[in-house]
Amino acid sequence: MNAFVDCLKEQAEKHRILLTTDNIRQFDYFKTQLLQWNKKTNLTNITEPEDFAIRHVIDSLMLCKLGDIKKGARLIDVGTGPGIPGLIVKLYRPDVKLTLLESVGKKTMFLKWIVDDMNLPDVEVINERAEAVAHNSRYRESFDVATARAVSALNTLSELCLPFVKVGGTFIAMKGKSPEAELHMAKKAIEVLGGTVKDCRAYLLQEDLPRSLIFISKVSECPEKYPRRPGIPEKRPL
Repeated sequence: MNAFVDCLKEQAEKHRILLTTDNIRQFDYFKTQLLQWNKKTNLTNITEPEDFAIRHVIDSLMLCKLGDIKKGARLIDVGTGPGIPGLIVKLYRPDVKLTLLESVGKKTMFLKWIVDDMNLPDVEVINERAEAVAHNSRYRESFDVATARAVSALNTLSELCLPFVKVGGTFIAMKGKSPEAELHMAKKAIEVLGGTVKDCRAYLLQEDLPRSLIFISKVSECPEKYPRRPGIPEKRPL
């Protein structure tokens, strides 16, 4: 009996997410390897099988269900940690060209290992801060989609993520319940950075676990000075 697989199947059916046998096998393998690494280096606090299935896998897959990510899209996951949601999206949507951006070295060590171990094509792992990488012409305003599942406020996340998104692309912020206050506080920042709020879609992972996806369209180029130098977006939000 595999509690993770059983829970994953049940939750996928509940949320009307179609999973193949191969999807389930890959998610189970990813979970097993991540938790094995987690014993020697802290990568995630979510270790129970059911929690992992719901809070990591299903939550990440809501990007695919609600996000309307086009075929072959170039996607960057900013502050990806152990590859969540980015690698979950990649396993479900192998056509996506993925960049995983993470500043913590021990996490990028795992990311590079698991990408190689699972033989995943079109995945790049970058061990650097977003504030620096976003000024590199190879990455600046070159992604169809940027996403982040982080605790930072939306105005801070917008400064870190919108500079990566090409005009016509989308920044999808993964947030908890009732993001209205954050949206109000981030309105100026989003406009300054060349974005406009397109939609906010709420869903329930569980009865007591409301979540939301905030869709911010990139409508004009981001001013060259953004993002500001490392640490400033968080210390002095727009």
